[in-house]
Amino acid sequence: MSPNIKIAKAEFFKAQTLKNAVGPAAEALAKIDGAALGLSDKDAKTVADAAEIIGKIDSSAQAIIDQANSQYLNRDQNLINLASTRMFRIDSEIQEAQAHKRHAEQAHLEKTTELKKQGFNQVEIDEILDDPTPAIEAFQQKIADLGAEKIKIETFLGDAPRFDTDLLIGTTIKVAADQPAEAA
Repeated sequence: MSPNIKIAKAEFFKAQTLKNAVGPAAEALAKIDGAALGLSDKDAKTVADAAEIIGKIDSSAQAIIDQANSQYLNRDQNLINLASTRMFRIDSEIQEAQAHKRHAEQAHLEKTTELKKQGFNQVEIDEILDDPTPAIEAFQQKIADLGAEKIKIETFLGDAPRFDTDLLIGTTIKVAADQPAEAA
């Protein structure tokens, strides 16, 4: 198997399942001595052919498992650590943006209430106070963007043994070919 082929987690699990299912059969068929069992030449050939076919399936599954294990052993641990660190930072950034959004909403409500108590009508209040909508929408967008980034990073971290760096596109983690990753 070519070392350039990247094995996905689903392929790895499929190969393991296949290996577990056909591996024992391949071993058992390989041990059958047709002559000792008194099999006819035709039956002995059938057993040998079956052993060869099952053996090829077993070898193919083992090659996938070996490639996946090699990928995992050679994974970019620095990049994985950066992604993990970034993922946990995102939670605090989301909480911070949510707090700023609530503060902007609450501050506008309090100022509006105070001005109404002073006898101003809504038209006058709208002229006095800045509209909080752009700031609130900016915080909402930041929260959405951070949530999307977190999902991308979680997907990358769950992509063992492949750890496809393309999954980090659109995150603040910058990956350049053959260069160490860095968090922006």
